[in-house]
Amino acid sequence: MDGSSQENGRLTLLFYRFIGSKALTSTSITAFIIFYMWIVVSRYHSVFLAGLIITIYLAVELALAIPIGHLIDRFNNTRLNLLSSVLVLGGFGLLLFNDNLPFIYSATVISVLGQALKIDSFSAIIKKHLPEESFKKANSVNFATGSVSSLVGTVIGGFSIIYISRYFVYVIVMIAVASIFLAKPVQEKSYRPEENKMSMVGEMKSVGIFLKRIAGFLVLAFFLNGLFISLDTYSSGLFNIVLKSTAFYYTLFSLAVPLGMISGTPIANMKYFRGDRPVFISFLMLVFSPLIIALSIGRSPILDILIAFAIGVILPLINIPISTKLMKAIPHSIYGKVTAVVKIFTQGASPVMGAVFASLVIFFNIPTVLLWVGILVVPLTFYGLIIIPKFFRFSFEIS
Repeated sequence: MDGSSQENGRLTLLFYRFIGSKALTSTSITAFIIFYMWIVVSRYHSVFLAGLIITIYLAVELALAIPIGHLIDRFNNTRLNLLSSVLVLGGFGLLLFNDNLPFIYSATVISVLGQALKIDSFSAIIKKHLPEESFKKANSVNFATGSVSSLVGTVIGGFSIIYISRYFVYVIVMIAVASIFLAKPVQEKSYRPEENKMSMVGEMKSVGIFLKRIAGFLVLAFFLNGLFISLDTYSSGLFNIVLKSTAFYYTLFSLAVPLGMISGTPIANMKYFRGDRPVFISFLMLVFSPLIIALSIGRSPILDILIAFAIGVILPLINIPISTKLMKAIPHSIYGKVTAVVKIFTQGASPVMGAVFASLVIFFNIPTVLLWVGILVVPLTFYGLIIIPKFFRFSFEIS
């Protein structure tokens, strides 16, 4: 890629076009999850059945991570991005026929497949079409856009629960169609000639060597994400069953995290946070513990909403610098495979823990489980104080 302003301008327009497509997809998926989590709890009076939506969501992402990574290393990522929008539309289309549990779960599988392909191919588009010095800005814009998508999707889902539940499927279908129009493919430089110089065994050996260097970080992400899935699993049950609140407060709670993320993203780009501060990032993780404990013992919907907002503010301060370091460090030729394995480790605990948390409410109440989640965050934070600085040093050496 040359450095001409003309090409940079074209690539910038391409970036914003594809991030727009990704934003629409994320918006529709968020609305889908918010809407049907509440509908299932209300219709079947079961947190377990509602929690299975999250479990299926995460299981699909995990099971397809390696195949998607292989596709990303082999094919034009902008074309894969278009295909992802078509898959999301197909999943939502099933709900035009019926919205019973089998159709809801089937729509979850197909639409989440599309979203997973959308997210991973977009990450590869950033890697292949933008200069390295633009990665942090691109990741910040990506993170902020994801937060806005979550916010808008939550509003659409919550508003639909209250006012237009009969027309909800038509709304998300129209959003999915708009996403297709923005994902027009372009020609893309191929890195396959580099790959073809080595055998598949040699290629996987390179992936293994890279992953071995960041193994400690992957273990930390594995367990931390596994614990945090409890918030997604229990959100509808917390407000519907424990707090006996309305869909309005549940919607505000769901809005609070993306609103916090939107507020936290500009902070992550302030002068103090531009440098590498791995120890500070580790200490930020510790703040999650008292927040989750307060969530478990509080009985005020307003307090829980404020806690969710605080969690949202902290997330970009941790995620943006880490994702930027990782993007810079991964070689082009094995980018898809490495990110696929990273996704398995970082999200691998989520479907398992989603099923565990959905099952635990059969024996324990939601506040008790959340209390233990808050306590378990503490030892993970101290582990992070050792691992995150090592990860930052490695990414600096290799980039």
